[in-house]
Amino acid sequence: MPGSLCALTVADPHDEKLTKPDPKRAEQFARAQKLVDIALADVRPIARVWDEILIRQAVDSAVLADAVSILNERRKYDVAVEAIQSAIRNDLAAAWMYNVLALEMKLANRPANEIARVLESRIDFANADIPELLIAVKLLSQFEAWDEAMRICREATELNPDVPQSWLMARNVADKSKKPEHQVWARCGILQHVWTDDSAALHDEANKVITEIATEMDKAGNSPQAEQFRSQLREASAIDLMLVLRWVGSADLDLLVTEPNSEQCSFRNRFTTGGGRFAHDDPGSATDGNAKRCEQYVCRVTADGEYKATIRFVLGKAVAGTAILEIVRHARTPEESRSTQSVKLSRDDVQIAIPIKHALR
Repeated sequence: MPGSLCALTVADPHDEKLTKPDPKRAEQFARAQKLVDIALADVRPIARVWDEILIRQAVDSAVLADAVSILNERRKYDVAVEAIQSAIRNDLAAAWMYNVLALEMKLANRPANEIARVLESRIDFANADIPELLIAVKLLSQFEAWDEAMRICREATELNPDVPQSWLMARNVADKSKKPEHQVWARCGILQHVWTDDSAALHDEANKVITEIATEMDKAGNSPQAEQFRSQLREASAIDLMLVLRWVGSADLDLLVTEPNSEQCSFRNRFTTGGGRFAHDDPGSATDGNAKRCEQYVCRVTADGEYKATIRFVLGKAVAGTAILEIVRHARTPEESRSTQSVKLSRDDVQIAIPIKHALR
């Protein structure tokens, strides 16, 4: 069993790679360790011990999750079960507890009907927030319960597919599970939904890994599965419209895109109801006059109508006083086409209309 998680935060899905000590995380883990020591040293019935601990002390969800992780590592499954059940009894319930409680009960050889009741209780937390769900994912991964962890990852991404942390954590869990179907699903999600300033590298990695997995499937004689993965990759990669504003210099330019429904996508409104995504914002620099800069907009599935790109000069200088707007249609598909328009920068906004008319899909 891997080492215990220290401070089950979900802000950074790659935190297991960090080596720099974090005093807050260490303090939280120490609190969890102290709780475990107190519980194991008490000779009274363990349910009563946990009730007393949780009534007398302010124990937050992440500390209790660490305590459960420590108990699991020590194979004190019954003690972990009682810790979670006590939290639920004492109005400290959180979404992750039901998923982890069911697993701990299985390890403790509790009756199947009791475990079923616990899983049914999760219905009360159907609208749990994503951080709580990701705590469950971390704990289930800690216990190497890969399928259960991936199930919660799917719940988190369905709750809000535009939260990057959910997809990045799903990718990490999928890789640890070593199951190709999980690895491909998580990376297709990254290609479709993760549009952050560093998304280009994430997308390149996703494309590379899925292609490698498909190649391995071919070598293993499973060409139908390989083609299915390639089909998923093609579908996830396709983008109906991509706009990239490029310039050189210290200037701060803004790209704003008004969609056919009149909603505007920009660095202030990065996600639109029409599927637009503001993929990259470049604030410019007052000192670097030779830097290559860009802002990017994507819409995976466009609507018929006019998309209007607005290029706004804010301040600074651009080489030759111009920028280039690259318009890419059907990006990442065999039908991809590219065109460019030169934009002369001034104090007035420049607008470029991009009509979209689909054949019947």
